[in-house]
Amino acid sequence: MIEFAKKYLSHSSEITVALDELDFLERLKPAAALQYFQDLATVHADEIGIGFEEMSARNMLWVLSKLSVKYYRSPKVGEKITVTTFPRKPSMAYALRDYYVTDKDENVIMSGSSKWLVIDKDNHMIRRCSPLFSYSDEVYFPNDPFENANKTVSDARDTEMRLAMSDMVRLTDIDRNRHMNNARYGDMLLNVFTPEYLKTHEIERFDLNFLNELKFGDKYDVYCVTDDSFAEIRAERGGESMFRAEIKWKTNA
Repeated sequence: MIEFAKKYLSHSSEITVALDELDFLERLKPAAALQYFQDLATVHADEIGIGFEEMSARNMLWVLSKLSVKYYRSPKVGEKITVTTFPRKPSMAYALRDYYVTDKDENVIMSGSSKWLVIDKDNHMIRRCSPLFSYSDEVYFPNDPFENANKTVSDARDTEMRLAMSDMVRLTDIDRNRHMNNARYGDMLLNVFTPEYLKTHEIERFDLNFLNELKFGDKYDVYCVTDDSFAEIRAERGGESMFRAEIKWKTNA
């Protein structure tokens, strides 16, 4: 993957998997995967001139709209993995960025894709993406990491969903944009389930849709509907949808 990545606009980083990045069953937490991807995207965006400082100087911000992650296997504690990101050819409305996690033998053990929008810092109106990039088409990786990445998660309002938990955005949840860090939503995915459920269900794929900001002090409710192969999660603030997610399970029973 590393040699292959050199053909395209990309950035790679080697990571040693830490114990606190795994859940009680020693599987990589969704939040840890999101943190890997977010950190790598941040570094690479800085390298190619579209990072936080450069965008802020133009009175613009990147915001994550959708993200999909697929597990082929979970890395183990102490394992050295390589995370590689490829930005895709941007459209006027959005930019895609893909991720591949490989082991020491360059086998892909996880992959992901994300969809980003550019907004005006002051009025939050959507700005154009493609003028920010000045690269020729051939430097962009041409393939999807997997089928139907960055899918739209349906609104399950017509389905009876259980109230799984209520919480609020705390100081440790927010990032430099002053809203709930994207990786924290990965913790939300696990926290609506019980240890007993997770002993017999392992995440195969999850898809996230970020709909509205959650800021410091915001209270929110998390609803869930699930069966042996699927789960849908919705976070609301005052009846307004803030976030939706879909999980595909592998059953271990």
